[in-house]
Amino acid sequence: MRRTILLSLTAALMLSGCVTETTIIGKNSVKQENAIDVAAATKSRIELGMGYLNQGQMSSAKYNFEKAIDLSPDSVDAYLAMAYYYQRVGDKASAKNTYKKLVSSHSNNPDVLNNYGTFLCRNYEYPEADEMFMKAVAQPKYLRMDDTYENAGICANAAKNYVKAKEYYQLALGYNPNKVRLYLDLANIALKNSAPSEAENWLSQFRKKTDDTAESLWLSIKAAQTQGRLAEMHVYGQSLVQRFPSSAQAKRYQNNDY
Repeated sequence: MRRTILLSLTAALMLSGCVTETTIIGKNSVKQENAIDVAAATKSRIELGMGYLNQGQMSSAKYNFEKAIDLSPDSVDAYLAMAYYYQRVGDKASAKNTYKKLVSSHSNNPDVLNNYGTFLCRNYEYPEADEMFMKAVAQPKYLRMDDTYENAGICANAAKNYVKAKEYYQLALGYNPNKVRLYLDLANIALKNSAPSEAENWLSQFRKKTDDTAESLWLSIKAAQTQGRLAEMHVYGQSLVQRFPSSAQAKRYQNNDY
């Protein structure tokens, strides 16, 4: 199952209009008030554009993103939104050009680096994506280390670099132990590396955090099978069929496709 990599766009949009003061005192009050008005208008345009994008109204989305850029030509958020728009419509060349411009002018912005990394990874440019992710986590005061390390792990896994993927997933868990999905990713990697006992250890840690899923039971079946523990394998299999009868994993188990 292909894993989804995480964009920083939502956080960036939330941060773009965080000024809440309505009373301004001082000789530069008019200039400050205008700056707040522009920031608020830019944020509104981006939010409108995202709303249209989610409704499939692509022309209206683009119009609002362009208006946001016109209002604030230096807005990282506006350009991130435009890059995301190009990704959604499938214009990879324009998305890449937008990201390149952003990286050129905001080379130390971790959201820019993370999002460009996700774009590169989705387009199978794995070494370049890894470089962007590592630049993002190297930025001082970056707060979304867990997401970027998870992205880096997903990308390394897609590139079949399981050593790096394992390292990045473990780092992501270190920054955020509640990313329980990563225990399953680590179990999967362990099975690919012919280490079923290690896979079972990751699955055990997963179960300490949350309930079994179709995937966790399937991985348990595979780990038990690899070690020749057929009775245990079928216990997991029966649990899978009973609890998740419509899942792809249950169908595979019932068809002896394991």
